[in-house]
Amino acid sequence: MESSIEQILKEIVALTLDKRKVIFQRLNQMLKSDDKGIATLIEVRNNIQQKTCINCPHCKSETIVGYGKYRDGKRYKCKSCGKTFNDLTGTSVSHIKKKSEWEQYISCISEGLTLREAAIRIGISFRTSFLWRHKILGAFHNVGCTKLEGIVEGDETFFLYSEKGKKNIEGRASRQRGGKASKAGMNDEHVAVLVASDRDKHSIIEVAGRSRITAEKINSAIGNWIQGDVVALCSDSHRSYEKFAKDRNLRHIPINASKGQHVKDNVYHIQNVNNIHYFIKDWIRKFHGVASKYLQNYMNWFRIQRAEKENVARYLQLALSSNSVFVPANKICTHYVIS
Repeated sequence: MESSIEQILKEIVALTLDKRKVIFQRLNQMLKSDDKGIATLIEVRNNIQQKTCINCPHCKSETIVGYGKYRDGKRYKCKSCGKTFNDLTGTSVSHIKKKSEWEQYISCISEGLTLREAAIRIGISFRTSFLWRHKILGAFHNVGCTKLEGIVEGDETFFLYSEKGKKNIEGRASRQRGGKASKAGMNDEHVAVLVASDRDKHSIIEVAGRSRITAEKINSAIGNWIQGDVVALCSDSHRSYEKFAKDRNLRHIPINASKGQHVKDNVYHIQNVNNIHYFIKDWIRKFHGVASKYLQNYMNWFRIQRAEKENVARYLQLALSSNSVFVPANKICTHYVIS
């Protein structure tokens, strides 16, 4: 028996470093039971619930009662809709069987691994890797965001509208990687991503829709995050921001870069959001194109990665913070971009 083990170890040592890492990861998976994985997730979820309140993932009601147990956690019943649920119902891990592997997949998200790299590391299929990624990224939406205060900068950047992954595209020929719009200027072939940030580096990154930005799109994207504590809104000189600021009774500071204007009164500028635009564009290139219906999920990922770096524990906490991701794995939530 000992000689067999020694022979196996010699063969492992002879492998490349990458292959040895895969073997060690698979061995760790074998030694880690699914029950332990569920217990860890429930513990993290319970810690979150202690700071907030437990509500029904089906109807959001807070009128709930205990209803026995489910595995290592509690089971509840909603007095409003009559449905039952457990600690993990409605979170990004609900409907997932391999919960111990899901916990490890969080590490892949924090490291920014590709779908295929994550699939190989965890030992799951490429499609499962895709589904898990978007369930987790969808759960990040609005999680960790905070109200913007003081001087707020707002500006949009644009991506080409993409139907990557769709077999039959109507109205145009499929583009090669990269590609260009068929018409000059900003039109419905572009998707606007609005970035708003205050001087404390709190940021909101929202897909605002196709074509040019409007006051309605700005309000839909960042309106809930701008309250009375905002001193001024700095933006470019586009009239949509002026109208939005007027509707919200905000002081508007327009910055007209086309006339060489970049800073007003040595305080007001939009350089922070322009820097975020640059980093978003640079970061998203590694995915070789993103379908527009999933673009918001990637913006969620960028925002969390920018704030948390590779803090796996924090990623796990954020992924379990929302119980509004009530959707089976094969019906992941998509963000359809409208005009």
